[in-house]
Formats: sequence, structure tokens, C-alpha cells
Amino acid sequence: MSKAVIFDLDGTLIDSIPDVRLALNTVLESHGNRPLTRDELETLVGEGAMPMIRGAFAMTGDTPDDLQDALRQYLDHYAAHPVRETTLYDGAVAMLEQLRQQGYVLAVCTNKPQRMTDLVLRDLGIAPLFAAAIGGDTLPWRKPDGRHILSTLEQAGGAAKAVMIGDSHNDIQAAKHIGMASVAVSFGYCHDGVETLGADRVIDHFDQLPTTLKDLGL
Repeated sequence: MSKAVIFDLDGTLIDSIPDVRLALNTVLESHGNRPLTRDELETLVGEGAMPMIRGAFAMTGDTPDDLQDALRQYLDHYAAHPVRETTLYDGAVAMLEQLRQQGYVLAVCTNKPQRMTDLVLRDLGIAPLFAAAIGGDTLPWRKPDGRHILSTLEQAGGAAKAVMIGDSHNDIQAAKHIGMASVAVSFGYCHDGVETLGADRVIDHFDQLPTTLKDLGL
């Protein structure tokens, strides 16, 4: 039976806050706004780049008339240094390689822009591990719309059974939207407590994931 594991990216596989914050604060300060703290930024990630930009300006001062231009500035700064300080969470690579060896199809479903998703996966050296990686600006919908997950699964070649791994309300609600099992990671960017997400299972380290998948019947 074919089986797939679909991962969120930021706050799930990687801690990207340092590089996102550097790029975003560069844009904020160029408009006369104060920089964001890490804790502030963690409350803004997960919805996609434009909601993050909008929230960052609202949180730190005046909002420019042309947010699209601010978004372009952010993406350009981020693209210049996508993984200078970004790190994979402990055990992520070993877990991905183990799941591939066990026959799972792996994919990434993220609200991060496609351009940034591709750069980060490439520069971290893990792009070849995934059958598909679909960003938040590629389709007419994105998480928490479950069609984002379904489209990612289709791009990955499909599977009889699949599970979504994430750290946010968007990830878990998107899975629930399509009746898919979900696993939440406790080490991501969820400020309200991972137990509030309503995932089928919660893991504290990636070495727990293979057993958890078996427990879910995958």
C-alpha cells in the first residue's frame, strides 16, 4: 500500500526565524519602523508572506501605502541569504532518510512562498528527499484549505494513505478539512500550546515519528 508523509516547513522541519527576521527587519527599518523581536515574529509566521508583512508593519509602526513593494523588498533580502542561520530541527534528516528507506513518499506543503521554499530546501541539501514541495503562492488556495494538501499529494504521485505533520492551526485544520490524520510537533512556533491544535498525535522529537506513523496505521 502506498503511503505518504506531508510536512509543513517553517517551525516543523526547520527553524527559519533568524533569517526571516533579518530580512523582515531590514525592510521595517528602511521604512522607519522598529525591528521585530523573535517572539513577535513567531506569532506572525504560518499564514504566508503578505499576511506576515502586513502584521509586522501593524505591530511596529506605520504601514506603507505599497505593501506589494515591501513584500518584494522582503523576498529579495530573504533570497540573498535564505539559510545563513536557518537550521533543521534535531533528527530531521535522519528521520527523513529513514522514512524514505521504509517506502514512504515525502512531500512539503507550506504557506511559505514557492521561490523561498525551493531556495531553502536546495540550500539545506534536502530537496532530493521530497517528491513534491508546494508553496503558499502556487495554487489558488493554501492551508488551512485542505486542497493545498491534496494538491501537494497529487504532485507527489498520490498515495493510498497519508498524514500531515505540522506545528500550527493551519496545518492541523487543513488535514481535518480533508479527513487526513495529523501529527503536531511540540518544538515549533505554536504559542498557544501544541495540545490546543487538535492533532491526532503530538511528538517531541523526530525520532518518535516512525513509531507514531505505525501507531496511526501508516
